[in-house]
Amino acid sequence: MKEQLCADLELNQVLDRNVGDLSGGELQRFAIACVAIQNAEIYMFDEPSSYLDVKQRLKAAQVVRSLLRPNSYVIVVEHDLSVLDYLSDFICCLYGQPGVYGVVTLPFSVREGINIFLSGFVPTENLRFRDVSLTFKVADTPQEIAEEAQTYARFKYPTMTKTQGNFRLRAVEGEFTDSQIIVMLGENGTGKTTFIRMLAGLLKPDTIEGESDAEMPEFNVSYKPQKISPKSQLPVRHLLHQKIRDAYTHPQFISDVMKPLLIEQLMDQDVQNLSGGELQRVALCLCLGKPADIYLIDEPSAYLDSEQGQPSIDCTANCPQSLVTGMNLFLSVYLYVSAFAIALGTPTSHGNWKLTPFYFVPVCSFANAAV
Repeated sequence: MKEQLCADLELNQVLDRNVGDLSGGELQRFAIACVAIQNAEIYMFDEPSSYLDVKQRLKAAQVVRSLLRPNSYVIVVEHDLSVLDYLSDFICCLYGQPGVYGVVTLPFSVREGINIFLSGFVPTENLRFRDVSLTFKVADTPQEIAEEAQTYARFKYPTMTKTQGNFRLRAVEGEFTDSQIIVMLGENGTGKTTFIRMLAGLLKPDTIEGESDAEMPEFNVSYKPQKISPKSQLPVRHLLHQKIRDAYTHPQFISDVMKPLLIEQLMDQDVQNLSGGELQRVALCLCLGKPADIYLIDEPSAYLDSEQGQPSIDCTANCPQSLVTGMNLFLSVYLYVSAFAIALGTPTSHGNWKLTPFYFVPVCSFANAAV
């Protein structure tokens, strides 16, 4: 069973590493394996898809499903609704006020449970726990999007390579426009963050192909990193005043960004005491509050549940000149319908990037689809 779990969760290549040296995704898969290998009657998983890319989430869900036996139960807490849809036989919704109280509903079928959560209404209790429903927005046709993009300002970058340890990234020359959001999808370890950091000017390419004097163009960018390490000991209010003084007092920014992200609730808290989700919201607010031509946002939905993730994505949509890396497939499809770019390569070995986006239009609302 150990060998099968290691193969299913792609742990064979890290068996000789110390646990303290594992990355977030590797540690998550290791933790899932530690639970799955036990002989138990009840298995419990708290957010097993965190830190995992789309492919790894599917593999982890398959491992969790494999634990079902006539005499065993599996209980999962999960934020990614696409994983929840695949994983579940029954769903209990939780609602309440964060940090104050929570209520668990009776079990529903998968379709009923997801639709109840998205609609914000529990029909069996005649109770509305959210004022608005979570629904897909339908975009223009791909042809209309492509034709409209021809009128936008274009930003180009050359072919460049970057080697870090045993990993080599090659980004083929490409271009992107303003008034457009591009989502970058790919497995962990294929170079999404490395590529976006090169565009941000935080990593210098090893080589730039083309003319001998070719250089990486300088973009006026605002960057939200993947990993957020709070260094400030100031309250959130002082940090915003220090970093984005003009933006955070502007009425438009308050209504478009700060209110949806519930920043007002965090104003008097010290930054170093914030939780992962609270840090994510503050970091996104700081990123969007900086005037820039391009917003580079690395995993804006990390640490956020589906309900919290929606306003974070809506805020990003208000800055339609963004490159975004995303792992939550449901939230990516929910809003980022402008264009997608896919990473090819072998994780931790090599990656190939080219921003030649393809366009995607959702055809139905998740809440009304047959689950």
